[in-house]
This record gives sequence, C-alpha cells and structure tokens, in this order.
Amino acid sequence: MICKLVRFGEGDLIASLERRGTQIQSEVAESVRRTIEQVRLRGDDALLEHARRFDAPGLESLEVSEAELLSATLEPRYLDAIRLSIQRVRSFHDKQMRHMTAGLEPVGDGVFSWSEGGLGQRLRPLSAVGVYVPGGLASYPSSVIMNTTPALCAGVSSVAVATPARKDGSLIPAVLIALRDLGITKAFKVGGAGAVAALALGTESVPKVDKIVGPGNRYVNEAKRQLWGQVGLDTFAGPSEVCVLADDTANPEWAAADLLTQVEHAEDNAGFLVALSEPQARRILDCADRQMRGAPREATMREALAQHGLAIVARDMKEAIEAVNAIAPEHLTLAVEDPDKTLQSVHNAGCVLLGEHTPESAGDFVLGPSHTLPTATAARFGGPLNVLDFLKVQSVSKLTPEQLEPLVGAIEAFGEMEGFPAHGHGALIRRQK
Repeated sequence: MICKLVRFGEGDLIASLERRGTQIQSEVAESVRRTIEQVRLRGDDALLEHARRFDAPGLESLEVSEAELLSATLEPRYLDAIRLSIQRVRSFHDKQMRHMTAGLEPVGDGVFSWSEGGLGQRLRPLSAVGVYVPGGLASYPSSVIMNTTPALCAGVSSVAVATPARKDGSLIPAVLIALRDLGITKAFKVGGAGAVAALALGTESVPKVDKIVGPGNRYVNEAKRQLWGQVGLDTFAGPSEVCVLADDTANPEWAAADLLTQVEHAEDNAGFLVALSEPQARRILDCADRQMRGAPREATMREALAQHGLAIVARDMKEAIEAVNAIAPEHLTLAVEDPDKTLQSVHNAGCVLLGEHTPESAGDFVLGPSHTLPTATAARFGGPLNVLDFLKVQSVSKLTPEQLEPLVGAIEAFGEMEGFPAHGHGALIRRQK
C-alpha cells in the first residue's frame, strides 16, 4: 500500500485533519530575523551577499537586464504554451475585473466608485506589488504568470519580481520569456528571506512595494510572517496538497493521475484520496503505484504519499464531503457521477476541478484561475489569488447639515458611553452658529 488507508470515523480522523497547519521553527525564525536586519541596514550589499551565498556565487548584478529579457529563447512548443497560459489567465482575470466592477462608476486611474446619500466607496488598485517566484534549479514560468497577471488586470502600475538565479547567475529562459511577454521589466535575482525583505523594505535597486505575493519555502514564509504589517501579504504557503474525491463511477487510472500531479513537487507534499468504497480506493492506489514505477520523480512521489498521503473510505457522499471539508485541500478533484451537485456541499477548497475531463494539471498551467492557492487548511477562510487581492476599498462620506443633525444625539451618546466626550463635542460644535 503506497499510503495509509483508513475508514471514515476511525479514531479522531476529522480532528486530526483540521489540526493541520504551518509550523514556526525557531532556528528558521532567527535566521530570517538576521537576514531582514541585514537588508534593512545594508540594502543591496546584503542582498548580493545573500544571493552569492545561497544561489549564484559569482553574481555581479541583482537586476535582470533588458538584454537578458530580449535574448531569451525557447523551442516553439514551449513558447506557445507560455503564450496560451498568459492569454487564458489574462482573459479570466479581465472577466473577473469586469464582474467585480459592474455597476460602479469609473473615475479615472483605474479607480471605480459608488455613492448614495453622501456615502460611498472607492475601489482602487494598489500602487506597487512584489511577486516572489521560486527558482534556482527549478523552472516556474507558470508562477510568474499566475502571480503577476491578476495584479496587472487589477490595474497595478508597478510590478516587481524577485527570483533566485542559477549558479551561473542566469535565470531560466522560460522565466525570462514569461516576464518579457507580460511586460515585466523590474526583475531581481535574489531569493528566500532576502527577497521578501528587499521588497518589503526597499533597497537601492529593489523598489519598496505595498504587497508581496507568491509561494516560497519556509524561509520565505517566515520572512512574510515577520514583515506582516510593514507590507501587505497574500498568504503563508505551505506544502502543496491534492484531494481526489472518487465515487465508484470514477476512472481509477485518471483519479490516480490527479493524485500524483501535486505530490510530484516535493517529499513534503500531501495527497488525499476520499473514496466511497474500499475496492475503489484500492484500485486507485494500485493504479498510482503502477504509474509511479520508473517515473523521473518516483522517489519524491512515493515519499510524499508514504509520509503525508491518506486514503479515506467513506460510507456515503455525506461522509465523503465531511472529510473533504475537514481537509480543506488546496486542489480538489471531484471524480464523481454528478460533480455539479456535489460541488454545492463543498465549503472548503482552494480550487475545484469538476469531472474527469478537468485534470489537476490544467489548473496548474492553462485553465485561467491563478494556481496560487491556500494550503494547510487555509481554504477555510481564503481562496485563490485574484484581482481582489490587488484592490483596496476606501470609504467616502459627505454629510450636509440636514443629514448630520439627526445623528448628533447618537454621536454624543456613544462618546459618553465609551468615555470620550471630545467625540460628542466634535458633532455638537457644528450646531453652534
């Protein structure tokens, strides 16, 4: 058996699923604190030391040059894939923006407003956003696309990207091309806690931003935690998670493929299978076992499933949905006979892929919604990165003397109840002629 198999109701299953969460490690916290302080005190010099120590020993410049962006090349099928992804992700978030602002009045500079009776709100984009993209030996053009595009569609005027370089000081061509095709010209070769600190605090080269988004390792997460309040943040991204809910109509080969898609990333990723019968659960796990044999990342997938995988057998759909909502997975596949009906009971999931012709990997790369999703049960209160993450609301109020008059008594009363008479005076004084 490639992972543990349990029946719904065994032990404290639901409670243990709900207790999952990100952990703070004291040695990581101290290392990150020192890095942030060095960036605060020494700026670019500290960043270069950081980048040379962890990523590129001979790195000479933090900034990605125009020449690097323009000279990057890829074979045509990879170029086509990047451009298809950009087109679909941009189209999705443009549509979201139109729906979010429907009925609001555009007032210029990307600002929308409504007002009624002297009260209203203004919806405006953030001015500057930083995007963290994991890098080094890894290649994540999809992370560039999924994290910058919603910001651009929201109207953010300045987007800066930080990503660690390879040992020779270069970036992966696919990442450079994604940056180029998106029109991102502010990109920096630094990773980890140093990158987050630079974007939050600003240095001689790296602009200070209003909000930082994008997934990263435990040092990135800890830097976000320590800098919260000095800069806006998306979420603390934990290890990737997948949950496949499969009834007895599901194709076990396809369900197995979806289960393996996310645990391919790293040994600490989690894979959950919720099945409505033990024979179906075993069929899917057997298929996953066969599909892993000889795969390039077989060892990674087997370790992830052995350490963090769980197959749950539910007696009926009610139990299955209870398990899914307790898991609150980052990715959820509904491989069931009626996925649209089942969706109505799903309260907690970052993204939901309906039916057997919507593979997990489509959501990672080309469907349209951002693949930056809540992990470690954060889907109980959060959702995918989207244009709303890059917009802020301002309340606007304007009273006439006639509108203020009936409110004065209540203002004075609240001032008295809460022990702040000057509050009441601020309204009463306006009655004086």
